[in-house]
Amino acid sequence: MISLHLSVPERRLLGSECVSVEEVTAVVKRLLKQDGIFPPTARLWQPGEVVFEGFFLVKHTDGKFQMVGQRSNPIRPTELADRTSSEYDDLDDAVSQFIENAWSKGIDGIRLMRRSQPLGS
Repeated sequence: MISLHLSVPERRLLGSECVSVEEVTAVVKRLLKQDGIFPPTARLWQPGEVVFEGFFLVKHTDGKFQMVGQRSNPIRPTELADRTSSEYDDLDDAVSQFIENAWSKGIDGIRLMRRSQPLGS
């Protein structure tokens, strides 16, 4: 899940058709607090680097959080085509918006459920 996808062991561990949003939230918060960024492989694009595609969270030193979305030029992966960004004062709000944006349709075919209701319903 730390790569925004599920590894084979993670799929086996889940062993179901759905996972709770609360479980996912706990993992994202823990890793964001630990690493300052989630997923840990994400980074803001710099010229000459391959663009990290998708959404990621950044914890700033002032205690605020930023959700960033990036995509590359489809022909040139080292060229930034688009970047969006939102700032949050609250960790819960940042993580909730991240999950809604990054995994609104689930994680690799595993649905996210909130109180017995699919995410986005």
